[in-house]
Amino acid sequence: MSTFIDLSSEVLVDRSRIQNPYLRLLLTAIGTEVVNGSSWVAVDKRLVTVYEPLDSFFRMRTSSGAA
Repeated sequence: MSTFIDLSSEVLVDRSRIQNPYLRLLLTAIGTEVVNGSSWVAVDKRLVTVYEPLDSFFRMRTSSGAA
């Protein structure tokens, strides 16, 4: 299973697979928990472009073909 899933207007991210604790915290702060107790969060793509660490992370993952 991949770390994130692109849903066109938002991205589903599995926080448990993110190594950087600050990035996990940022995802927790701006994302919406998909299911109570789940490590998956939904993040609006417009918010991703505002936060430089997230934007860089998703660009790197997309360019490497991991999407």
